[in-house]
Amino acid sequence: MDVGLLLQTLLQMYGMMLLGFIMAKTGILDDHVNRKLSTMVVAVVYPLMLLYSMTGQEGDPWEAVAMLAVGFAVYIGMILAAKVFTRLLRVPEQKRLEFECLLVFGNTGFIGAPLAQSLYGNAAFFQMTLLNFAYYFFYNTYAVSTLSASEGKRRSFSWRALFTPGFVMTLLAIVLYFLRFDPPAPVGQLFQTVGNMTTPLSMIILGSSLAMYPIRDSISDLWSYLYCLVKLLLMPAAFYLVWALVGADRYMGDLMALSVAMPAGSMVLMLALQTGHDSAFIGRSIFVSTLLSAVTLPVVAALFLYG
Repeated sequence: MDVGLLLQTLLQMYGMMLLGFIMAKTGILDDHVNRKLSTMVVAVVYPLMLLYSMTGQEGDPWEAVAMLAVGFAVYIGMILAAKVFTRLLRVPEQKRLEFECLLVFGNTGFIGAPLAQSLYGNAAFFQMTLLNFAYYFFYNTYAVSTLSASEGKRRSFSWRALFTPGFVMTLLAIVLYFLRFDPPAPVGQLFQTVGNMTTPLSMIILGSSLAMYPIRDSISDLWSYLYCLVKLLLMPAAFYLVWALVGADRYMGDLMALSVAMPAGSMVLMLALQTGHDSAFIGRSIFVSTLLSAVTLPVVAALFLYG
């Protein structure tokens, strides 16, 4: 892994995030605008980037199946690891469920996939999405069931809830990949032009969202730092060791390590707000882990990545 390239990429991405933070503090962006822009990115911009990254892809389609299988194995492993770390650290009961979900669901969409694309090219965006296909499944099953447990009854599984825009577009991209279908050139250029807004918009929205959290409160919670230690360093190290022992493909291991090492994702916060959980702790963890990941990602790259 070229750590210099990673640092340059992170500098650009976090510069965009700082720009969003400043625009929020100066009143250019607010929570209402963030929600609208987030919807646009999730429902339109990100899916078009995904479809563009799929076009012209070569290689054995069964490699895509392998990526999907590895993704499910990784998320099952993350769920089990989250339960182990939560108990080892003796996380307080009132934070335990949130802590578990935060360990599993990182910001793979707004940071992970764009970062992989910057480091490895368009193919990595599609491959990273294949790895993260399991994210949507376990978010709408495990996360919803876990965070709704304290409501008095667990929510039952719903296939309709599973079909989010991200899930549907990922499924469509996989089908088109297997069919070896490439759109006409003008359509592909449209996908590319709109899809290229994914990274800048994502980071600006993220920076603007972080500006909504009280900085003093965010940096004073010890449990948020313990969460960051586990999520940003210990879990990537653990998965790297397992991957090395298995002796599997190193490039796939790079993408997997990046996925595991991502900071907290905002999807957990949205679910916590719906179920009445401690959204303040989740917000603080998102803020702290996003900032610290600028330091921990180069460490993970230097120690574990080969690409």
